[in-house]
Amino acid sequence: MHQAPATGTHPSVEDADRRSAVAALFALASLSAMPTAATAAASPAAGTTPADLARFDNFKARKGIPMELKQVAPDLWFLYDDLSSNAAFLVTDDGVLVIDSRQHPQHGRELIAMIRKVTDKPIRWLVNTHAHGDHYYGNPAFRDIGATIIAHRDTVAGMVKNERLEFSRRQSFFRSQGLDPKEVRTVLPDVVFDTTLRIGSGQRVAEIFYWGPGQNPGDTMIWVPHAKAVFIGGPFARKNWSNMSFSPSIDGWIALLNKAAALPVDLFLPGHGDVSTREDVLDEARLLADVQAEVKKAIASGLTKEQIVKQLRFPQYADLRNYERIDVFLEALHHLFTTGRPLFPYP
Repeated sequence: MHQAPATGTHPSVEDADRRSAVAALFALASLSAMPTAATAAASPAAGTTPADLARFDNFKARKGIPMELKQVAPDLWFLYDDLSSNAAFLVTDDGVLVIDSRQHPQHGRELIAMIRKVTDKPIRWLVNTHAHGDHYYGNPAFRDIGATIIAHRDTVAGMVKNERLEFSRRQSFFRSQGLDPKEVRTVLPDVVFDTTLRIGSGQRVAEIFYWGPGQNPGDTMIWVPHAKAVFIGGPFARKNWSNMSFSPSIDGWIALLNKAAALPVDLFLPGHGDVSTREDVLDEARLLADVQAEVKKAIASGLTKEQIVKQLRFPQYADLRNYERIDVFLEALHHLFTTGRPLFPYP
């Protein structure tokens, strides 16, 4: 393990333990072992000076909607956390599958405690849907209880490459919530997959799949057919401005949302925001299309990045969560459309 520095400037990356029984847990192919220690020690995103990183630590304390654990199906629970990030868990015949571990090890422990109030079945699996720290910094709590942590190959690459960025941009949140940043470490998944994976047996299963990058490379979705529900962690956030610094293609992101909206489900569970409808998913696709069109139009007319940030305001979306971060998002889109690469590319 790479120890975190005493100053707490960034977390350590914990090399995942190899477990000989892991492969036997899954019926599908396309699983592989975790990256080696050499891979886990890869450098953070290039060009991220301390000043650059500080710009992205833009959490604004506000009065949030009280956190609520909602039973959305007989065996499926959704944790709505307005100030932080959402999670979910499915109770199967073989054990509990957890989706995302939240933003801090303490949050991970709190989630485990919530699960224990619902069931005493073993917590066997945790899926990290994407490489944003507010969705995987709770991993240590699940490693401690022996859960197998799963993620897409590209998600793991993002967790490694953007380690410093993710930790740096969480500091305001940690301070506002009284959370100790020195407790944070990046615990990498035990198992990676490429396309699809099934967990559970009989009628109570979860289909874990990857359709390509939306908001991020590695964006993973979890479909629970019998509950007519799908968890869309990174690409979809209800009534929200999503971070646009990681997407390699806004068109690809929009296409993924439109495809997800066509799934035969009634419940759309987002990474941020409350339980959602098909129309909510399409609303985010429309927001992305509108913003993309206006930024591309501004670039074509000769506006500089600074002029775009100053002039484009999108008042029709001013009431959405994270609107106060619009300047950073517009800068990221300018970078994407003028260089062909996201601001923070990976893998």
